[in-house]
Amino acid sequence: MSGFKDKYVRNIIKLGNSKAVTFPQEWAEAADLKEKSEVIMYPINDRNIIIATREDEQKRVLRINPVKSGKEWTLALLNQAIISAFKLNVDEIYIKYNQNIKQKLYELLIKLRQEIIAIDFKDIVESNEFYIIFLLDTSKTDLIDVLKDLAMVFKTIIESIIESSKKKGAKIEIANYELIMAEIDRKYSLGTRILITGLSGYHLSKGYRNLPIIRFLGNRVVLLYIRDFINEAFRFLKLPSETVNKYSSLLIKIPNLLQNLIKNFDNINEETVSKFQVFLSELNQELESIEHDEQLAPELQFRNIVKYYLNAFTNFFDIGITRMIQNLIEY
Repeated sequence: MSGFKDKYVRNIIKLGNSKAVTFPQEWAEAADLKEKSEVIMYPINDRNIIIATREDEQKRVLRINPVKSGKEWTLALLNQAIISAFKLNVDEIYIKYNQNIKQKLYELLIKLRQEIIAIDFKDIVESNEFYIIFLLDTSKTDLIDVLKDLAMVFKTIIESIIESSKKKGAKIEIANYELIMAEIDRKYSLGTRILITGLSGYHLSKGYRNLPIIRFLGNRVVLLYIRDFINEAFRFLKLPSETVNKYSSLLIKIPNLLQNLIKNFDNINEETVSKFQVFLSELNQELESIEHDEQLAPELQFRNIVKYYLNAFTNFFDIGITRMIQNLIEY
């Protein structure tokens, strides 16, 4: 106990209807006590009490590698393992995959979400694994995570459309349509709950400046637009595959720009706004180069869909500028 005295004496302070006592500064620093830190009090008898800092609860993590040599994990076994982990209050699960089992594992996780309302997952492409978490309340996830996941779904749809358009004369289709639609509905509902929950903690009595109404409305607009981005993508299904394939290099830039925008969602500054504006300007120029003669109906329809996306990005740009200026205002 180097640096501590053998004994400290403190006076009792009246605090409302309770009594309070201060901690020695050197002990509070050593225990890393901050404002609103919790301590646990253990009464020994009517004259003695032990005070201890609350230890951070360690996360319980389950890691499964069904593709590792020598280990056989069937889908049925993986299904039961996830359910058992939920019952055992496991916080996080990581399941490795290869291309042979990725799709089946993805379908299993979608199915499980219909059985376990609190489950959520995301694909960590960099490490070839699914990350699974149990959301007992919306405080365990952030809106930014929902927006990233929806942007990923949008990119998956566009990539599926482009891949399908490469088949000459074939009708454009979206792979795993039903699974994707279930993912969209669930993510959008989760995002809406997070927004409402976040706003409910503020009261009108706090005054207009303290209300996060501008940020809330901006978040709401972004969430709505991303859902509309996905709905708008289905219009490409009605176009000839040759038209979509012809302009696929332009089309793939739309989800890429959306993902970049969401990536900088909480880091809006002069640099990120400037880069976004330049990229958006380049896309507009590329769009203008597309033939739009009234006799070329497919090209005109393609151009109008992409034009919708670029107009939406302009609104995103306005939201970003507003937030940047809001951060610069001195109250």
